[in-house]
Amino acid sequence: MTRKALALTIPLALLMVAVLLLGGCGTKSQEPMETLATAVQAARDAGSAHAQMNVSLSPLEGESGMGLNIQGDAWLDMNAGVLEARFTVMGMELSLRYVDGTAYLQFGGKWYVLTSDILEGVGEDTIAALVDVLASIPEIFASSTEVTELGDEKVGDYECTRMEVVPDLQAISTLEPVQKLATELGMDPDELVAYLEDADVVMEVCVQKDEPVMREVYLAASVELPTIGDLVGIPLLPEKARVEITMDFPEYGMEVEVQAPADATPFEGL
Repeated sequence: MTRKALALTIPLALLMVAVLLLGGCGTKSQEPMETLATAVQAARDAGSAHAQMNVSLSPLEGESGMGLNIQGDAWLDMNAGVLEARFTVMGMELSLRYVDGTAYLQFGGKWYVLTSDILEGVGEDTIAALVDVLASIPEIFASSTEVTELGDEKVGDYECTRMEVVPDLQAISTLEPVQKLATELGMDPDELVAYLEDADVVMEVCVQKDEPVMREVYLAASVELPTIGDLVGIPLLPEKARVEITMDFPEYGMEVEVQAPADATPFEGL
């Protein structure tokens, strides 16, 4: 598993559902699968979504490095392929825009256009592939082999049913946007499936009880992280970490207006 494969796990996080060991006997009838399928179709029909995100990175056992938390909001138009997101990372406020096939990043009060490599092997073509994957959220969700109800849970103002979803990794790996992203990351189809299997991906989704709408998704996966430097001799990030991503969806079907910053300059690295 390569470090740049992290770029595949994070988008799948914005796409897939997950979690381990929430317990409960649950039921394994076809009914939860049908409920999820209806919720998936509702997301596709809505065309756009607002996600409130929380990302947690924690070192795997025996790894040095610090944990990391990221919080923020993202607005995605799946049909137009545009994205706006605002995050807080290590005390820094970041904004990301993707419009007209170009990505822009704001930090330190300045906008940058991402036209060169951001990390090793991750450039503007990779970002375009990643957005295509994000726009394929419904197809990712539909690629499952089993859905099991875990119990009731409230998400925001909504009464929901939490479901464990067993992903069909082979089916996910054959989706055209996923294959395109894997190619950009230098992974062939066999490597992609092996990576997903090694990542120990687990998925969960909360579906609104009175209306089949996805209100929360959770992803957990083990990944390798890029090296971004040390702090007093301690790595800022562990080489291997468990990533947990929770996304709440308070709103669907909104208009997502994204404009390219007029004063963006080329990004040359941190």
